Amino acid sequence: MYATLREYEGIQDVRAALDPLREGLLAELEALPGFVSYHFVDVGEAAGRMISLTVFDSQEAAERSNAIAARWVERWRSEHPDTAPRASRVDAGPVLCSATA
Repeated sequence: MYATLREYEGIQDVRAALDPLREGLLAELEALPGFVSYHFVDVGEAAGRMISLTVFDSQEAAERSNAIAARWVERWRSEHPDTAPRASRVDAGPVLCSATA
């Protein structure tokens, strides 16, 4: 498995951001072959800092998702300037250990 961690800062209205996220990026990621999971987490800090963790079954699939996510964030910024993040950061790597219930 391969995971991507994205960090978003400056989301002014987290609740308003959820609908475009669910209907936009998440729908596109779920449609990719090799999709395993997606998590969008409110880390509870000032300035609307959120993180997401996306897991795919291969590095290639994760890299495809990163290109889609980059394009989607740019669309998000242009279509929803009041809810979009001011900045984002992306890190990715192989999953070395995992557990599920």
